[in-house]
Amino acid sequence: MEKLICALVFGEAKTRKKAEHIAKSYYRNCPYTKFVATKGNQLFATLFLPEEHSWWIEYVEENPKNTIGLEKARVTIVDNIYYPEKLKMRLPKKPQDISPCGSNCKNCPLYGKCSGCPATIFYKHSS
Repeated sequence: MEKLICALVFGEAKTRKKAEHIAKSYYRNCPYTKFVATKGNQLFATLFLPEEHSWWIEYVEENPKNTIGLEKARVTIVDNIYYPEKLKMRLPKKPQDISPCGSNCKNCPLYGKCSGCPATIFYKHSS
């Protein structure tokens, strides 16, 4: 079983409407997202992802505008997770061509370093 990390994302969008759009379109159906919320132009998300994907969420912090459209993003990867003990990803019944956030893994310049979105046909299973 691969080790999971918990990443807390604190983001700021230009407007309240933009924060809500990002929450609904990028994070709401992401298999790694467990919680997403907004307050005004701020976005808050909790993601559980494979440890080997820590670079992926750090990339969002380094490039918030180019990745998901936030003006600023801060990511904190916590040391210990006490609950839940086990996680089940929310995946579509059948893998899709396009990820829930609208990305196309096949055309992504990071595909290869990244194993792809588990909700797509491009996901390279580890193990």
